[in-house]
Amino acid sequence: MKVSYSLSTGRASPHCITWTYRKKRYRKYFRSRIDAVRFRNEKEQELGIRSPHEIENEIIFLALSEIKDRLDSMDQKIEAIESSVRTQEGHLKDLRKPPVPKILRISEAAKVLRISSRKLYYLLDKGVFKRYKLPHTRTTFIKLDEVEEALGSGDLSELLTK
Repeated sequence: MKVSYSLSTGRASPHCITWTYRKKRYRKYFRSRIDAVRFRNEKEQELGIRSPHEIENEIIFLALSEIKDRLDSMDQKIEAIESSVRTQEGHLKDLRKPPVPKILRISEAAKVLRISSRKLYYLLDKGVFKRYKLPHTRTTFIKLDEVEEALGSGDLSELLTK
């Protein structure tokens, strides 16, 4: 007489225990291997096949291995959650920062406006444009928004009268 364990693929409960009793073969399916081994050991004790000490050791080993598998899957889930939290924190930091103003050098702004850089400095002195300076450079910049407004208005002489 023999009680055997097998793993059948493609089933909702893949762990299978098969045994023969009075020339008839029986089969029972379980969701977890621990339940299947426990049932196998009960059947072996009922049919008088193995000693109980071997059974206890195997059940303990299987229980520990299943607990380890569950802990590993929980660790993977926690790592995934932590990484998503980190990315979300990064997105929140980006949202909290004010947008960096787009700026042009005097020479670039003069090219865009199609005037000389000397005339642009004159317009800066008159207050048509505001100076924008970065702390680590001595270069004067103009905000791109102001240049776009000046382009939209058409003639720069109109800006002087405002």
